[in-house]
Amino acid sequence: MDTQDRYTAAREKYFSQNPAAEREINAVSTAVIDACGMTVEDFREQRRIQAFASAAEARGIDISEFVILLMSESPEQAHEWRLEQRRKVASALGMEWSDYKNLNGIEE
Repeated sequence: MDTQDRYTAAREKYFSQNPAAEREINAVSTAVIDACGMTVEDFREQRRIQAFASAAEARGIDISEFVILLMSESPEQAHEWRLEQRRKVASALGMEWSDYKNLNGIEE
């Protein structure tokens, strides 16, 4: 499962565990959605993404960590996924992984 698949699965899990949040999104009238110039599906998906981000923020964590907490099956898997995220950051910064680890005090 790649990162995008984990995010999608985490959102699905969140909404299955929080049906009131899903009902709130679905309760928006189609007239309001039409006024936004969006399809119902696009509007609801955008609102689901926003609600998921707000749920992470309410817990004081970023979305990536929220996904890890919802989806990891063990502390070891959670740790590996966190390292995967950090490796992506290092790569985006153009840093060698060993330099990034040293700079940020990361142990594998």
